[in-house]
Amino acid sequence: MVSANNEKRAIVFVHGILGFSSLGIPGMKVYYFRALPPKLSDFSCPIYFPALPSTGRVEERAQALAHFLEGIDAERIDLIGHSMGGLDSRYVISRLDPHRRIRSLTTLSTPHCGSSLATVIQHSKTPIYVLLRLMCQPGLADLTPESYARFNEKIVDRPDVIYHSYACHRPLDEIPLIFQHWAKVLQRCDGDNDSQVPVSSSAWGKFQGTLRADHLELIGWSFAFPSKRKVRPFDHIAFFRNLVEELLQRTD
Repeated sequence: MVSANNEKRAIVFVHGILGFSSLGIPGMKVYYFRALPPKLSDFSCPIYFPALPSTGRVEERAQALAHFLEGIDAERIDLIGHSMGGLDSRYVISRLDPHRRIRSLTTLSTPHCGSSLATVIQHSKTPIYVLLRLMCQPGLADLTPESYARFNEKIVDRPDVIYHSYACHRPLDEIPLIFQHWAKVLQRCDGDNDSQVPVSSSAWGKFQGTLRADHLELIGWSFAFPSKRKVRPFDHIAFFRNLVEELLQRTD
């Protein structure tokens, strides 16, 4: 797509830790952003969903993202980062975008100030947390509040880039049973959360508000029964289509 000021544009979605672009399963294709790529195929602007090192540290994942962006034929790039993907994107913008093609970043439930859940997983001897620690290394170490105090000191926002952010939250009784323990841990440490990232850590740049969804429900993976009263599942397709439309209307 060419914008009003004749710039070639592209939009790139960036997945979080333990993420992927797509997985081939006999008879179907599974996307990290569930069912989303086909639902955005009617936009004239190229939209990409690259695969980054699933459990890599931010610097490694950012380098992979920067390498992917080098292959995109676009003069303007808008990034949308879910969870850790928002941190990878901030790193790229600050240090790995020499031609300054990235013009905006929208982060979704990104732990800009870390998540106490990561600290618990790092140190707990509870079997489920030990398993998660093994699954998420080495990237997990970059998700603690202590790590992001250092990260935020060295990764500086660019004044020519628009930063928007969204948080997610559901009351504890609306969190899927398998994630309720995590939500309780985070509630005690950091307050309202989406079972993995606290609302207080999700704001960066211009805060766009808090969505009624849990961390995985935001990208289409709902692990609780549908409920009209609880507005579940979150309509991630409509949300992302609206977000893409908003990005394409920008000319700044």
